[in-house]
Amino acid sequence: MNERMKFVLAGFCVGFAELLPGISGSTVAIFFGIYEKIIKALSAIRLKNLSFNVRKLNQIFNLDLMIPFIISMIISVLVFSKFILFLHNEFTSIFNIILGILMIVGGYLIARKELLSFGIYRNLFFLIGLIVSFALSNLAIDSIDINLVNLIFAGFIAFSFFLIPGISGSAILLIFGFYSIIIESIAILNFTVLLPFGIGAFISLLTMPKIISYLFEKNRETIISFFGGLIIGTGLILIFY
Repeated sequence: MNERMKFVLAGFCVGFAELLPGISGSTVAIFFGIYEKIIKALSAIRLKNLSFNVRKLNQIFNLDLMIPFIISMIISVLVFSKFILFLHNEFTSIFNIILGILMIVGGYLIARKELLSFGIYRNLFFLIGLIVSFALSNLAIDSIDINLVNLIFAGFIAFSFFLIPGISGSAILLIFGFYSIIIESIAILNFTVLLPFGIGAFISLLTMPKIISYLFEKNRETIISFFGGLIIGTGLILIFY
């Protein structure tokens, strides 16, 4: 498989994965071996790198790979959003249990190496991740209104977690009570909801890749342990909440 086709297939799979609260699109990107290239391209988004020179832009952002990736990801989201919404609405309990199990297994697999090393800080941050996931669940659904500010916040937080391996942006939307309305809005193209959500996602796009790259470079094992705790805690919430 050539590089461009790999990015097209990866984009399709990433788009589908991001519709599921239990699967992270970034984890899928790692599976395809393209995650670092994506983060590198996103981290390069700054004014000094923008120009009308297509060749220069391609060198900086890998446009010949990123554009097919983004297009295939968008197509996947549009094609499967109604199907995922149907499963979530009609089989909510079973849907959440299956996704919860996937998240628990996925969280363990992601953080297994770090946890089995029995490092104090790694295990501590794993526990902090668990606590944070339970704390987030108490903020969810009933206490948050669907308004402009919260939709921008939802876009920011969902895209931020989309960029983090192992953590699904959809899972965060589910915890905060935005999942159904966002998926439904994608399915029917409700731009009243999608526009502010997209603004939040764009703000995240401009800021989070640089932060994520820095954290992974400085504290990779500790961060992964934290993510593992967050994922497993979220899985437990989906099953028992």
